Amino acid sequence: MSKDFRGVVWDVDGVLIDSEPLHLSSLMTTCARYGFDFDAVDNARWLGKSFIDMWQGIPELRSFGLTLDELRDEIVDLYISQVDGAMARGPAPELVARLAARDVVQACASSSPRRIVEANVAAVGVADYLSAVLGREDVAEGKPAPDLYLLAVERLGLAPADCLAVEDTASGLAAAKAAGLTAIAWPHAMTAAMDFSAADYKLDDLTAFDWETVSGT
Repeated sequence: MSKDFRGVVWDVDGVLIDSEPLHLSSLMTTCARYGFDFDAVDNARWLGKSFIDMWQGIPELRSFGLTLDELRDEIVDLYISQVDGAMARGPAPELVARLAARDVVQACASSSPRRIVEANVAAVGVADYLSAVLGREDVAEGKPAPDLYLLAVERLGLAPADCLAVEDTASGLAAAKAAGLTAIAWPHAMTAAMDFSAADYKLDDLTAFDWETVSGT
C-alpha cells in the first residue's frame, strides 16, 4: 500500500502506554473488595471495550450495591493514583513527538473514561502533541463502533482516508476500519491471540512502518 497520510489517531491503553496490567490490577482489587473474583479470563473477554459494556455484560458488577458511575469512579480513582508508575509502550510516545515536529496532526481515541485518557497521555508526555483527546463519554457508542474514530478525524479536520489508526485490540481495529481509516495493528502479549486479519498492517515493531508516508497537512 503506497500513499501519503496527513494525520494519525492513536489508541491509548496498550499503545501509547503499557497500562493493561494496571487496568487489570485496579479491576481485580476493586472487585475483590465486593467479593467478586474478576480474573484474567474476564479481562481477556472485555479488553478493548468500555466499562459500560462490562457493566452490562457482567451481572456480578451490578450486585455490589453501587451505581455504574460509583463503581467506575472507584476503579478510575485507584488506577489514576498509580498511573505515574506505568511505562510508555516502546517507541510510541517518541513517534508522537517526532510526527508533531513535522506538523502532522494527531489525536487519541480511547474506550476508557476521559479521566483515564487524560492521565495516560500526561503520564507519557504526549498531551501537548494531540489536537484531540477523546474518551468513551465523547460518543454515543464505543468501540467496535466507528464513532470515536469518526469524531477524531472530524476534530483533526481530515477525511478518514487521510488518516492512520494505531490499535492493539481487535475491537479497536474494527472501529478504525469501520470509520474508514487505514489501520495498523500493534498487538502485545495480552492481545496477540486476537484476530487482526482485517488490519492493513500488522506489526511486531512499530518502527517497521514507513512513518515518512505521514506527511502532515
